[in-house]
Amino acid sequence: MNSLTPRPVLLALATLLIVGAIVFIEFRFGRASSDETQAQVDPAPVAQTSEPTTEPGPEVEDKAASGEADREDAAERIARKEAEFPRANEILAPTGFINTDGISIGENLGEKVVLLEFWTYTCFNCQNVQPYLNQWHEEYEDDGLLVIGVHRPEFEFEKDPASVEEAVRQAGIEYPVVLDNNSATWDAYDNRYWPARYLIDADGFIRYQHFGEGAYEENEEEIQELLKEKDQVLSL
Repeated sequence: MNSLTPRPVLLALATLLIVGAIVFIEFRFGRASSDETQAQVDPAPVAQTSEPTTEPGPEVEDKAASGEADREDAAERIARKEAEFPRANEILAPTGFINTDGISIGENLGEKVVLLEFWTYTCFNCQNVQPYLNQWHEEYEDDGLLVIGVHRPEFEFEKDPASVEEAVRQAGIEYPVVLDNNSATWDAYDNRYWPARYLIDADGFIRYQHFGEGAYEENEEEIQELLKEKDQVLSL
């Protein structure tokens, strides 16, 4: 008599075979799908070609935008100063120069901080201020400070260029001196005092002024501050 396997056992074996096949397929193809997804997340670096492109890259666009912002900042800076400080006047109708063939404030805008001083060589107060001017010229000239002496005589005999030149030599003045015998620059600044100091920033605005002696430490701090400001503007 032939022995037969019971029907329930055959059904169980078939079920196990089907489940095993499904698990195998899911494992095999599911892993492949996972690997493909990972490749999309971390793509391999794209090789760079040597062919030039005519389209501006993001760096070029960023630089252009930065330049536009700098111009806007400059315009805003000037507008703010216009509302807060008076503009410096130019040196007008000079009758001569010492230590230079010619000098103006306008030609130094953007590059120099200008310290303009009105003086006359017989003024005792001017003589007391002079060592500080010489010191500032020596210490800060290389940093961008331009000291300009405007000699406006009080007495008629002080108009003699040779006498002023000798006084400049004796005082050890090495910065430019402008002769203002006709009071043109003196009047442009509406000045009434000897000595008088006007500190002009690199944008051409009067940022500090002092009449008479004293305030040397304060004046020097203002010089240092405006030199720093100039350097920041030039670095943009």
